[in-house]
Amino acid sequence: MYTRILSRRDLIGRARAHYLGRNHTVRWSALVALSVVVCTSAVLLLPSTTAKTRVAIRVPCEQPAACAFAESLAVDVWSEERAPGLPLDVVVMNDALHRLDAAGVAWQMLVPDIDAVAKAEWDRLHDPAVARPADWFGEYRDFGAISAHLRELAELAPDRASLQAIGGSVEGRPLWALRIRGHAANPKRMLIDGTQHAREWIAAMVTTCVADRLVRGYDRDPAIRAFVDRTDLWVVPVVNPDGYQHSWAGNRYWRKNRRNRIGVDLNRNFSVAWGGAGSSRFERSETYRGEYAFSEPESSALRDLAKREHIALHVDFHAYGQLVLYPWNYTSTPTKDRDRFRAVGDRIASAMFAAHETRYALINGIELYAAAGTMTDWMYGEADAMSFTIELRPKGGSGFVLPPEQIRPTCDEGLAAVLALRSAQPD
Repeated sequence: MYTRILSRRDLIGRARAHYLGRNHTVRWSALVALSVVVCTSAVLLLPSTTAKTRVAIRVPCEQPAACAFAESLAVDVWSEERAPGLPLDVVVMNDALHRLDAAGVAWQMLVPDIDAVAKAEWDRLHDPAVARPADWFGEYRDFGAISAHLRELAELAPDRASLQAIGGSVEGRPLWALRIRGHAANPKRMLIDGTQHAREWIAAMVTTCVADRLVRGYDRDPAIRAFVDRTDLWVVPVVNPDGYQHSWAGNRYWRKNRRNRIGVDLNRNFSVAWGGAGSSRFERSETYRGEYAFSEPESSALRDLAKREHIALHVDFHAYGQLVLYPWNYTSTPTKDRDRFRAVGDRIASAMFAAHETRYALINGIELYAAAGTMTDWMYGEADAMSFTIELRPKGGSGFVLPPEQIRPTCDEGLAAVLALRSAQPD
């Protein structure tokens, strides 16, 4: 049993040391091991009660009432898990931990001060004294940098890649899509997208990285050449550019778009089962579904692209949890293609594991949580595409602020998933 009680200052210092790179002996795995501590009445790891802080915790849900109580205290929900037996990751104020203890609710500390972690990331990204990696994917990039990188890829291989704006955001930013296609007469049409939820920065980096690998690797990698020659692929790395930039501007954990500065959850704004369980009619909810299906220009742009191009294969990249999810997300009634989804999903999960031996669990979406109005359900139910949601790294621990050294390996897993989905489909 872990018996040392660490102060909030100790934990924040260790987190900052990692993010700022000033103490290379502190590894991320060690930080997670320190922070993920089961709290009981005998051993408590509590942030200072003299100052209000936001902490991320995980609550086991063997008893549904425990998670219901924890969620009632939450100021944010990081995982949308609602099924009995699955844990729930929530953010609460530090003084709520005493209430959980008093109610006999067990919990694990994930991040002892989420704002300190975000501030450390901000300092790293904005510190001119910190060396910038030569590898473009060695650090996170904002919307402007990602847009410029997509233009560079289009210029690098104009015979195979082209950049188009498929629509605009609430605040007028373009939704950039890089189209990558070979010379087959009847290529399979595919779409991958990321960052419907603004705080999921790894999804923006992985989708951009997949596009980069496909463009640059064409002449030297036979698997990539075969994929590009047989596929008409659209890559939309940042579906939610307004929310993404807002998260870069200081509100690191912002999730929705920027409609009326309150926002709509774009992944609850699609028309299949819109308004059902797992979405909210309340504007300030993190799962607010909007006034009506496709009320948002961002979701409408994806709909129009999928319909116009007759997309047959689709991956919606999110974070976090290391999961491969298939429809339905809104009902427990199986799809007519359930067995096919399971077979293809197993190939995807196996390919992702082969990259770095990181496990991604294959789950029917409804088994994780009820979510109505999702893109994956719409892509399958209305666009007739084989569609998966992939929740990227991490499995827990650091949550949405993933260390930059994990960008490349997570990209390897994302590319493996895209290639596996395509290879499972006949031409």
